[in-house]
Amino acid sequence: MHVTLGGFVLFLHIGVAIIGFMIAGVLHAALQAMPRAKTMAGVRPFAGLIHRLEPLLPIMALALLGLGAWLIHLSEGEFHWKDGWITVAVATLVIVEGLAGALLAPRTKKLVALIDQTPDGEMPASVLAATTEPMIWDIAHIATLGFLGVVFLMAAKPSGAWSVVIVVVAVVLGVVLSRWQLAMIRSRSAVSAGTAAAAT
Repeated sequence: MHVTLGGFVLFLHIGVAIIGFMIAGVLHAALQAMPRAKTMAGVRPFAGLIHRLEPLLPIMALALLGLGAWLIHLSEGEFHWKDGWITVAVATLVIVEGLAGALLAPRTKKLVALIDQTPDGEMPASVLAATTEPMIWDIAHIATLGFLGVVFLMAAKPSGAWSVVIVVVAVVLGVVLSRWQLAMIRSRSAVSAGTAAAAT
């Protein structure tokens, strides 16, 4: 068996992408679980997951960028930074991580701090509202679907124009999915509140 350096770097590149999506999957599951919790004891473990895992995502993005640059170098002229799909993929990584750092990270830190400071017992309305803040959900879904769009670019290698279209469609789908899930959660919460009020 002959293993080339390029093949090994490609393996690392794919492996980092898989790990990144695994982390994102756990974070999305935590976002889904927190507003469904009835008590603070039920919501705290998921806040802990967010606190520990979210800081790993920028590291994954930097690793992807570094390994991708290495692959371009090892391609011996087959791929170039000016290739449309590469330019769009790099721009997407930078923009998404910039949005996550500027808009998502401060809000999730504030959410985790609020959960830590809230005493045990039934989850108050303030915490429920914080767990369903649209900006947190939107940026989280934009990041995940945006990265999925980048994976498609790496696999299909379309032209620059099509690369932009694919990433934009992925981002729009992320926002639509975020808002649909939030609407479902709020509808369920309203039904539960109405049932509880009727029971009293």
